[in-house]
Amino acid sequence: MMEAVGVSQGLVVVHLFCARTSATDDAAVLSAVKDATEAGTQVVTVAVLGHKAQLCFMGLHADAWALRDLQTGLVRAGVDIVDSYVSITELSEYALGLPAEMADMRLNPKLPPPDKPAWCFYPMTK
Repeated sequence: MMEAVGVSQGLVVVHLFCARTSATDDAAVLSAVKDATEAGTQVVTVAVLGHKAQLCFMGLHADAWALRDLQTGLVRAGVDIVDSYVSITELSEYALGLPAEMADMRLNPKLPPPDKPAWCFYPMTK
Protein backbone atom coordinates (compact mmCIF):
# COMPACT_ATOMS: atom_id res chain seq x y z
CA MET A 1 0.00 0.00 0.00
CA MET A 2 1.22 3.48 -0.83
CA GLU A 3 1.96 5.97 1.91
CA ALA A 4 -0.83 8.52 2.41
CA VAL A 5 -0.34 11.89 0.75
CA GLY A 6 -2.25 14.74 2.31
CA VAL A 7 -2.06 17.84 4.46
CA SER A 8 -1.46 18.23 8.18
CA GLN A 9 -5.00 19.52 8.68
CA GLY A 10 -7.94 19.74 6.35
CA LEU A 11 -8.75 17.82 3.19
CA VAL A 12 -7.46 17.46 -0.34
CA VAL A 13 -10.10 18.45 -2.90
CA VAL A 14 -10.34 17.52 -6.57
CA HIS A 15 -12.78 18.88 -9.13
CA LEU A 16 -13.01 16.57 -12.15
CA PHE A 17 -14.86 18.20 -15.05
CA CYS A 18 -16.02 15.40 -17.32
CA ALA A 19 -17.72 14.64 -20.61
CA ARG A 20 -19.51 11.47 -21.60
CA THR A 21 -18.06 9.47 -24.48
CA SER A 22 -19.46 6.70 -26.62
CA ALA A 23 -17.58 4.32 -24.29
CA THR A 24 -19.12 5.68 -21.07
CA ASP A 25 -20.61 2.88 -18.97
CA ASP A 26 -23.18 4.45 -16.63
CA ALA A 27 -23.15 1.48 -14.25
CA ALA A 28 -19.34 1.66 -14.02
CA VAL A 29 -19.53 5.41 -13.29
CA LEU A 30 -21.96 4.74 -10.45
CA SER A 31 -19.70 1.94 -9.22
CA ALA A 32 -16.65 4.25 -9.22
CA VAL A 33 -18.54 6.81 -7.14
CA LYS A 34 -19.85 4.10 -4.79
CA ASP A 35 -16.36 2.62 -4.35
CA ALA A 36 -14.93 6.05 -3.56
CA THR A 37 -17.71 6.80 -1.08
CA GLU A 38 -17.20 3.46 0.66
CA ALA A 39 -13.47 4.30 0.93
CA GLY A 40 -14.36 7.48 2.83
CA THR A 41 -14.28 9.99 -0.02
CA GLN A 42 -16.99 12.61 -0.08
CA VAL A 43 -18.22 12.81 -3.68
CA VAL A 44 -20.50 15.58 -4.89
CA THR A 45 -21.78 15.41 -8.46
CA VAL A 46 -23.29 18.25 -10.46
CA ALA A 47 -24.48 18.87 -14.00
CA VAL A 48 -22.39 21.56 -15.68
CA LEU A 49 -23.78 24.35 -17.83
CA GLY A 50 -21.72 26.57 -20.11
CA HIS A 51 -18.51 24.56 -20.06
CA LYS A 52 -16.79 21.96 -22.21
CA ALA A 53 -17.79 19.44 -19.55
CA GLN A 54 -21.23 17.94 -18.96
CA LEU A 55 -20.76 17.00 -15.33
CA CYS A 56 -18.35 17.48 -12.46
CA PHE A 57 -17.29 15.17 -9.68
CA MET A 58 -15.91 16.95 -6.62
CA GLY A 59 -14.05 14.63 -4.27
CA LEU A 60 -12.78 15.41 -0.78
CA HIS A 61 -10.52 13.13 1.26
CA ALA A 62 -7.58 13.42 3.66
CA ASP A 63 -5.46 11.25 1.30
CA ALA A 64 -4.80 12.36 -2.28
CA TRP A 65 -4.40 8.72 -3.36
CA ALA A 66 -8.08 8.12 -2.57
CA LEU A 67 -8.96 10.94 -4.95
CA ARG A 68 -6.69 9.43 -7.58
CA ASP A 69 -8.63 6.17 -7.18
CA LEU A 70 -11.87 8.07 -7.90
CA GLN A 71 -10.31 9.63 -10.99
CA THR A 72 -9.00 6.28 -12.22
CA GLY A 73 -12.40 4.64 -11.69
CA LEU A 74 -14.14 7.33 -13.71
CA VAL A 75 -11.65 7.07 -16.57
CA ARG A 76 -12.03 3.28 -16.60
CA ALA A 77 -15.79 3.83 -16.81
CA GLY A 78 -15.26 5.67 -20.10
CA VAL A 79 -15.60 9.22 -18.83
CA ASP A 80 -13.35 11.83 -20.45
CA ILE A 81 -11.85 14.22 -17.89
CA VAL A 82 -11.65 17.49 -19.81
CA ASP A 83 -10.38 19.66 -16.96
CA SER A 84 -9.41 19.26 -13.32
CA TYR A 85 -8.38 21.29 -10.31
CA VAL A 86 -6.75 20.18 -7.08
CA SER A 87 -6.86 22.24 -3.90
CA ILE A 88 -6.97 21.89 -0.14
CA THR A 89 -9.34 23.10 2.52
CA GLU A 90 -7.63 25.66 4.70
CA LEU A 91 -8.15 28.44 7.18
CA SER A 92 -7.40 31.79 5.60
CA GLU A 93 -5.69 34.48 7.63
CA TYR A 94 -8.99 36.32 8.07
CA ALA A 95 -10.54 33.18 9.61
CA LEU A 96 -7.89 32.49 12.25
CA GLY A 97 -10.05 33.85 15.08
CA LEU A 98 -13.02 31.60 14.32
CA PRO A 99 -14.46 29.42 17.08
CA ALA A 100 -13.11 25.85 16.89
CA GLU A 101 -16.40 24.40 15.61
CA MET A 102 -16.57 26.87 12.71
CA ALA A 103 -12.89 26.36 11.90
CA ASP A 104 -13.44 22.60 11.74
CA MET A 105 -16.39 23.12 9.37
CA ARG A 106 -14.02 24.93 6.99
CA LEU A 107 -11.22 22.39 7.28
CA ASN A 108 -13.42 19.28 7.22
CA PRO A 109 -16.67 20.20 5.49
CA LYS A 110 -19.51 17.69 5.21
CA LEU A 111 -20.88 18.04 1.70
CA PRO A 112 -23.30 18.66 0.21
CA PRO A 113 -24.94 20.95 2.75
CA PRO A 114 -28.64 20.31 3.36
CA ASP A 115 -30.97 22.19 1.00
CA LYS A 116 -28.12 23.35 -1.25
CA PRO A 117 -28.78 21.80 -4.69
CA ALA A 118 -26.09 23.77 -6.57
CA TRP A 119 -22.64 25.23 -6.10
CA CYS A 120 -20.42 27.74 -7.85
CA PHE A 121 -16.89 26.91 -8.93
CA TYR A 122 -14.35 29.70 -9.25
CA PRO A 123 -10.90 28.52 -10.36
CA MET A 124 -8.15 30.53 -8.72
CA THR A 125 -4.96 30.39 -10.74
CA LYS A 126 -1.95 31.96 -9.09
